[in-house]
Amino acid sequence: YDDFDEQKCLEMLRRLGLNEKQKIKTMSKGMIEKFQLCLVMSRNAMLYLLDEPIGGVDPAARDYILDMILTNYNENATILMSTHLITDVERIFDTVLFLKDGEIVLQDNIDNIRAEKGKSIDQLFREVFKC
Repeated sequence: YDDFDEQKCLEMLRRLGLNEKQKIKTMSKGMIEKFQLCLVMSRNAMLYLLDEPIGGVDPAARDYILDMILTNYNENATILMSTHLITDVERIFDTVLFLKDGEIVLQDNIDNIRAEKGKSIDQLFREVFKC
């Protein structure tokens, strides 16, 4: 891609302890997810779509990866992230959207939700999606 920054990608790979010469088929699931995230965040895109970006990553690396996302995206861009790990990502949300059975059941600014509902996004998520 024209907007891909190879040096940025190589630096992120090194910081995550990944070898850019390693074959993907020899990587663990977590390593592959880190590798893919480095590829995505090395672009100067206007929209980043992240599907469970920390789902296969050990808890010790999650904060680092979230910080990597926040410090490497195009500041004029939008990040759209799907996740079930609400507690881990709640601190980076501006807006939240809950989808249930293909329908939007909640969409608002995170500060408005906390003020109106009097609970964290994680607490609300657990209520809405309770089994």
